[in-house]
Amino acid sequence: MDKAIIMDHVSYDNYLSDVSLTIQKDEFVGIVGDSNKSSILKVISGLSKITSGFVSVLGYDPYLKSFEYLKKISLLMEQEEIYFNEILPIDLLKITKEIYSISTREFNKNISELIQYINDLNLLNSLIYKPEILLLDHPNFDLEPVYNYHKKYRSTILISTDKIDDLVNIVRRVILIDKAQIVFDGAIDDIFTKFATEKIIKAKLSSNIDTKSVETIGTVKKYIYPYIYISVPKSVVSFAAAELIQNLPVTSLDIEELPVEEIIKNIKDNA
Repeated sequence: MDKAIIMDHVSYDNYLSDVSLTIQKDEFVGIVGDSNKSSILKVISGLSKITSGFVSVLGYDPYLKSFEYLKKISLLMEQEEIYFNEILPIDLLKITKEIYSISTREFNKNISELIQYINDLNLLNSLIYKPEILLLDHPNFDLEPVYNYHKKYRSTILISTDKIDDLVNIVRRVILIDKAQIVFDGAIDDIFTKFATEKIIKAKLSSNIDTKSVETIGTVKKYIYPYIYISVPKSVVSFAAAELIQNLPVTSLDIEELPVEEIIKNIKDNA
């Protein structure tokens, strides 16, 4: 399989330190961790210039920002939505059409294909010229259309997010960043079988409780009324949830994966 992205011993100010990774063409990868994770996308897109090391994306030096290169990638950052909402949808798409020199025939064809499963304007605009690489920094929309796009067009896609829950059933590979370095790069299934063997039950209560009353169900991670967060082994999460509903004044209940910080701690403790 061809390599789409190569980062070799890359450092970038205080944001990345000796980072090395390879992304193959057609891969769909999640990046999770502290705030430094977005720096990987910025380096790949050419927004940030590295301090040392080597970067190659589709054979290009991204920081040179050649037009040929920019037509092959798309970076969508969360804050762009504020700007996009001030523009009529068709006008925004036409601006992108002109920027990337898309023919009218191709433009119409791409729209008719993409709107069948993409209803987010920001995402549609990022894909209207069919980039080979899509970079999503903290996307705030449903990722299923992105997954469907990947299946259909086999683009290389990287997503940075704060919650690993967002990536379940979406990606196979996850990169975890902590303090400017990669602490894990591998299968998302390995994260859950080796380093995230518990789940968090988040319950909203209608009245205050004594946390000792739930110690037999699981470990209380945090209690700030009206919410209580309880950690339980995955094997008993359904039983624990039922016990909470039966014995506590629960008005709503959610089940979540462990926070990324705890997963990273577990990885380091097992290193």
